Amino acid sequence: LMTQPTFNPDLAGSPLHHDVVLLERWSVALNRFKRGDVVTLWSPQNPDLLTTKRIIALEGDLVYPLPPSPTTPIRIPAGHCWVEGDSAYQTRDSNTYGPVPLALITSKVAYIAWPWGRRGLVANGLAKAKGRVRRLGGSVP
Repeated sequence: LMTQPTFNPDLAGSPLHHDVVLLERWSVALNRFKRGDVVTLWSPQNPDLLTTKRIIALEGDLVYPLPPSPTTPIRIPAGHCWVEGDSAYQTRDSNTYGPVPLALITSKVAYIAWPWGRRGLVANGLAKAKGRVRRLGGSVP
């Protein structure tokens, strides 16, 4: 159980709006991740900061980063993923620091417990990444 900045992009960035969420760690232990999963991970830029992001791509996939990042596609290396915040352009994510080692992921966000009106399972959504990810999968040298 932890609090995280809201998954509602309209409220993101407000210090008064946080979600209370339930975390699931079996996916991490079994190394089972899917595109669209919302996960907690240690920031690659600040090892003391636990953050929440959505997995957009997995190893072998090609990702076209959001501007102003380079427009050439990036192939996700083995043992890595591409993560993004749900509030585009208001977050530090893989568009800033590139692919992230899966070893930095600590848990999967499974359920929003608060606020009461938003309680429920976390949607596995990838709509904002549509057209920016080519799912190739498989092993990467």
